[in-house]
Amino acid sequence: MQKTAVGKITDKFATFTVKYRWPMAILFLVLSVVCAVVIPFTKIVYDVSTYLPDESVSAVGLDVLKQEFDDKGMTYVILPDVTVQEAKDISDELSKTDGVASIIFEPTTSYNSENSTAMLTVMLTDYDSTQGCFSTMQRLIKAGKPYNATFLGQSAISYYTKLETEESIMKIGIAIAVIILAMLLVTSKSYFELVPLLLSFGVAVLLNMGTNFIFNGISYISNLVSIVLQLALSIDYSVILMHRYMEERLNGKDPKEAAIDAQKKGVPEILSSSFTTIAGLCALMFMAMKIGTEIGLALAKGIVFSLLSVVFFMPALLVLFSKPLDKSRHKPFVPNITKPTKAILKARKIIVPVFLVIAIFAGVGQFFSSYSFTMNGGAELDKSKKVALERGFGTMNPLVIIVPNDGDSEKQHRLIDYVTSFEVVDSTVMQIADEVYLTDAFTREEAQEIIPSMMASDSENTSSLSSMASVYVDVAYDRYCSSNDLPNDAKVPLIDLLIFVSEDEELSLFIPKSYRGSLSQLSYAKQNLFGENYVRMTFNINAGVEDKEAFELVAALKTGLKDYYDEYYLTGETVVCHDMSEYFPQDNLHIILFTLSFILIILFFTFRNALLPILLAFAIQAGIWINFVIPYLSGYPLCFIGYLIITAVQMGATIDYAIVLTNRYYALRTQIDDRLQAMAESLNAVFPTIITSGVILTLTGFVLSVAASGVVSALGSLLGAGAALSMGIVLLVLPSLLLVTEKATDFCAFNNIFKNLINRRKK
Repeated sequence: MQKTAVGKITDKFATFTVKYRWPMAILFLVLSVVCAVVIPFTKIVYDVSTYLPDESVSAVGLDVLKQEFDDKGMTYVILPDVTVQEAKDISDELSKTDGVASIIFEPTTSYNSENSTAMLTVMLTDYDSTQGCFSTMQRLIKAGKPYNATFLGQSAISYYTKLETEESIMKIGIAIAVIILAMLLVTSKSYFELVPLLLSFGVAVLLNMGTNFIFNGISYISNLVSIVLQLALSIDYSVILMHRYMEERLNGKDPKEAAIDAQKKGVPEILSSSFTTIAGLCALMFMAMKIGTEIGLALAKGIVFSLLSVVFFMPALLVLFSKPLDKSRHKPFVPNITKPTKAILKARKIIVPVFLVIAIFAGVGQFFSSYSFTMNGGAELDKSKKVALERGFGTMNPLVIIVPNDGDSEKQHRLIDYVTSFEVVDSTVMQIADEVYLTDAFTREEAQEIIPSMMASDSENTSSLSSMASVYVDVAYDRYCSSNDLPNDAKVPLIDLLIFVSEDEELSLFIPKSYRGSLSQLSYAKQNLFGENYVRMTFNINAGVEDKEAFELVAALKTGLKDYYDEYYLTGETVVCHDMSEYFPQDNLHIILFTLSFILIILFFTFRNALLPILLAFAIQAGIWINFVIPYLSGYPLCFIGYLIITAVQMGATIDYAIVLTNRYYALRTQIDDRLQAMAESLNAVFPTIITSGVILTLTGFVLSVAASGVVSALGSLLGAGAALSMGIVLLVLPSLLLVTEKATDFCAFNNIFKNLINRRKK
């Protein structure tokens, strides 16, 4: 039979890779050593807010905060079972911790007398997610341990995320290594297969991790997921080539010839599988959230390195280890499934309709799923939030509003009143007394009335303040106006007047002791709340990050703030989640369309058939629908980032199983007249390959769900269930689907379509 142009190219390529195997092997080993040296210098990012779309409300707000206030790290410390004085003493002690810039403790707003619990606000000297921030958090947690301190806030979130990720990596690595070794051993034909396979995997992983420096900092999600999924998604490339090689050796060919023929037969399947996987991953790059681009690129890069390692590095290993591979042959551990497969295929006319009904119901049902948009999570964070709630500090869900610093204190006051009018908003750091805010400005008479009444709330100073406070306020007002060249009837910002009093040696002597600590922090507070161009107002939402009430508040504020300011910015965890919920529908549509489009194009060229690619894609898509309807039926929300990643990964990766089976069947049916027998033998031949990759991917997903936390854990659950469903559909349903539709798919072969068109024209 005359070979096609593609066949000739494949022959030449296979001969080239085996002929020049040693230079290729040396090159890969050298590059692996270089990458191994570079890996420790790759920056890992734990603050995923940096991956928000540039134009999103929350991202713009964060940029303004960084530019205007040079925002550093911050954490809340909850101290249970302490008196006010003990809380102040602990605050003084913690303030001496290296890396702490300042600690704010205001008893009137940060102490719950009912259960004797205090909350400190700790400002750090380093930015969030930096090594300095992590070191400071570690020292603070150690110093707070004797007091049963609990930590919350963005710096705590970043630190705990880093800590739990590092701890889980070791568990995940060991578990996945055991899974891979066990599955490779079970499906092997030689005990020594593990050596070349693991060497090939190792080189590919080192190359991928070492080249992560191109991201100038990679998120902990991408870093962890790319390491795990690279192994799980690309393991079948090495397995396909290894099994092809062992088949050729059984046919009596020498190692070099067997390696060449294994390349000829295996590379087309490997290329089809890798291209579909890469296509699915590339679809993630169309997400509005930048982490999608990063994950897609990191994983696609990993698949490319795995492909290159198998094609250019593994032939050298097969030839080098040919003797131990031959000597350690053993009887197959995987049973022959030809007979049970034939029995299942006899029920194909029942299997296909039932599958179609399930697929349709799942396809419709998954549209009713609810989604979770938070990117933070983990055991320590959940524990901290529970403590804050039990101790009377609510949900600790900060909301930040940034408005122009136009000096209009009355308008700022009205804005604060508007925001706090929502039931779900229970406090603001701007408030220092009933109806008194740091943004307020007062005349002399107003200040004489307001300030003494604020300080008189401290019972031990009530008598002295009642008779003398207004006199000292009058003196303070005079000195402030004189120092700032202001008229006697000017309105003076309350925070500026209080700072002036606290810094005046004579006036500060008359400040009640209970207020001196608070006033000493006002300069730092002003620096963080009042910028040159903007004012930052921080509120607390007394609802979960993704509660309906919290989302309704953000939606209302996005439009309601227009009544007060033409320019304003919002940020906070709920705002971030609300932004993501608005981008989600478009991201979901883009990923589905691009994934299916890319994969169908590849399959059209692979099979040269108009219908067959659609059938294969539908089979895997049905598995995706079933995977996503399970959380809906269970009453759990889907993690949105996990949903988007699995939409691409499950289709791109597990359609490999369908390709391998279909290729083998179309090759065997030219040799075997009985279609059921041909399909049964095809499934038996590819069963070790599919079961190896499928089980590894399934167990990897479930290991992630158990050993990891937060987003990665949710992603793992979807991955494990999705891989199991795809594997089950390919093994139990696809063979029947191919047989039932065989006449239609044969009719839709491109050569038949072209022949029919030509015949019609001739007629």
